Amino acid sequence: MNESELRYAYLVRNLASIGSAIQAAELKNQQHDQEEYNASILESERLLKAILDTTQDGVIIVYGDGNVIYANEAYYKMTGYSEEDLETLNINNVSQSNEREREKRLAAIKKKGAILFETVGKRKDGSIYDVEISVTCFSTDPMINICFIRDITDRKNAEKAILHSHDLMRYIIEHNRSAVAIHDKDLNYMYISRPYAEIFNVNPVEIIGKHHYEVFPELPQSNRDVHQRVLKGEVVSAENFYTESDGTERWMLWECRPWYENSGEIGGIILYSEVITEQKQLKQQLFNEKEQFKTILLSVGDGVISADNQGSITVMNPIAEKLTGWMSADALGMPLYDVLRVIREDTGKPDERYLERVIAAGSIIDLSNGLLLLSRDGRETPVEIGAAPIKDSKGNIVGVVIVIRDYTEKRFKQKEIEYLSYNDPLTGLYNRRYMEDSIKRLNTARNIPLTLMVIDVNGLKLTNDAFGHEAGDRLLAKVAGIFRKVCRTDDIIGRMGGDEFCILLPNTNEQQADSIKERIQSAASNLKLDPIILSLAVGYATKTSPEQDIKAIMTAADNLMYKDKIKYGKVMKSQAIDTVLHHINANYEQEHIHTEKVSQYCEAIAEAMGLSKKEITDIKNAAALHDIGKIMVPPQILSKPDKLTQEEYAIIKRHPEIGYQMLKSVDEHVMLAEYVLHHHECWDGTGYPEGLAGENIPLYSRMIAVADAYEAMTAVRPYQKTRTKEEAVAELIRCAGSQFDPEIVTIFIEMVLT
Repeated sequence: MNESELRYAYLVRNLASIGSAIQAAELKNQQHDQEEYNASILESERLLKAILDTTQDGVIIVYGDGNVIYANEAYYKMTGYSEEDLETLNINNVSQSNEREREKRLAAIKKKGAILFETVGKRKDGSIYDVEISVTCFSTDPMINICFIRDITDRKNAEKAILHSHDLMRYIIEHNRSAVAIHDKDLNYMYISRPYAEIFNVNPVEIIGKHHYEVFPELPQSNRDVHQRVLKGEVVSAENFYTESDGTERWMLWECRPWYENSGEIGGIILYSEVITEQKQLKQQLFNEKEQFKTILLSVGDGVISADNQGSITVMNPIAEKLTGWMSADALGMPLYDVLRVIREDTGKPDERYLERVIAAGSIIDLSNGLLLLSRDGRETPVEIGAAPIKDSKGNIVGVVIVIRDYTEKRFKQKEIEYLSYNDPLTGLYNRRYMEDSIKRLNTARNIPLTLMVIDVNGLKLTNDAFGHEAGDRLLAKVAGIFRKVCRTDDIIGRMGGDEFCILLPNTNEQQADSIKERIQSAASNLKLDPIILSLAVGYATKTSPEQDIKAIMTAADNLMYKDKIKYGKVMKSQAIDTVLHHINANYEQEHIHTEKVSQYCEAIAEAMGLSKKEITDIKNAAALHDIGKIMVPPQILSKPDKLTQEEYAIIKRHPEIGYQMLKSVDEHVMLAEYVLHHHECWDGTGYPEGLAGENIPLYSRMIAVADAYEAMTAVRPYQKTRTKEEAVAELIRCAGSQFDPEIVTIFIEMVLT
């Protein structure tokens, strides 16, 4: 047996001892013979080795200061190291962690027994990769750590890649301490063992010669009675539960028996004590420990099937049941090939004889290339499969363990990531990255004349502000549909971002490009998205000779698009504002009446104040537009007869800001936007949206506030009682100097309403 095999044998023997120790105890309690006990240990070793060799995670054992004394095949495959490298392989070679991190983790392992962390691994060729490492302290003297290593590079790089986590079942069993105290027949201490001193916190030197009850004066009478019974020749044993002074709860197994002088007389008593707290805690786990490998198989996230060397199934976990469609009870004893039916995805032909392949190889093999698992009901599942032989103590193959991992989600995520790397998720068109690559790819002589067409959706922000981003998204999707319908098969269409699109037209001259532009604009003008107006700015430029710089062609196309945008964009935005007003007036009759009256009141106030004709026109227009932001308020809120909730009122309060955003994007209304924004500010600074006060509030906004409030009080509204003129005037006077500009209130009452 070579050194590597000796190391592995040491690993298996010690790991198996965890389960075997418990199993052996039970076997001995049940008076089973030595042969069955030995068979239990062998079975534990075989199954453990099969699990370590079959798992697709890397497993290494780290000894002392970091020397790697064992690694499984999965780890070799993951890192490029081989078994020959174990002579010099150290944890520092395979991880980029710094010394401080390693010391911190080592301290945590010593304190907690196990840790789980992510770090950067290093392969033999020097390349790095992301790993998740689960470390369990198997032994502290000597220091031996078991590391389960999973390559998580794909998950780190893809962000949405599939997350598969596997927990390592940890059973940390501490050796129970035994303690011995020898007393003479007067119950004076003659001798105590070191564990006794440690358990009962006494000094082994000072205690000798002292009476037992002097050392433990609070010893209960029941214990003292036991001592008298033992001094008469009886042997007494029991288990006791007690709580130490520091609150620690312990179980103690003790036995008290007499010891005899040469004369045959009782010379005193011997007290054997053993802390069995851990055993008590483990008692509930005995059944699980007895079947620990079965438990592991049932808990892992992959399907696991084990078969003997004749191909009959012996073990099958729930994941394998789900993948194959076979229940374990039905599958046990069945031929492996009848349950685990695998075909090649590319050819559809069966991929069998894998049992023979594993036996022939004598080591773990990978069967993960393009396989489909056929379930009992005919479902096809993409899978990754690994298989490893189970060997007896003589190295004979007695079976095989097959691990099956469902590849469906991982493959879907990979395809999704691949799609999103080149496509715009909203429109389904190609994205900027793909378009930039395509421009470089098509920039060849065989594609000349090559036309680049740049298209911009006029007023997309206005649409978003007026009707919401969902409406804007629908608009972009409709635009993408127009491009697909108009363009040819070889044309490449992409969304460059926001409201900008690009179309690459290989072998297309200016005349052909102009025809495509006309068809696009015609389709856009015929598209009905009431109340949304669709307007596109289109520019294109054509590369007619190889010497022309493609960047210059793109710049020329951009310039023509912006020229088109300047020409039609202003008209579109103005039409959009008119459309919004029309939409409000058509759907909310009360709002239409309210807006007209507020506009008339403001016009009258301005005339009474002696403002110029232009100023009167401006305030009249501002008043007509002051509630345009209510286009974003749901109808059920505007028409609600009951009191608004806080959430609903918060939505209402946003309409000045929405109106401001809409108007400032339209040149002819940009000067009015600020007046609309502040028409709900209060003279005392308690209004919204900015809490302006006094003359810091624009004059036109203060005028709109008074007219708006008066009209609202005297109008017929479902949520309030209509006030008379006198009642409304009284309310204006009451709020003058707090909500309203007192001077404007006076002018309105005395010069407009009289």
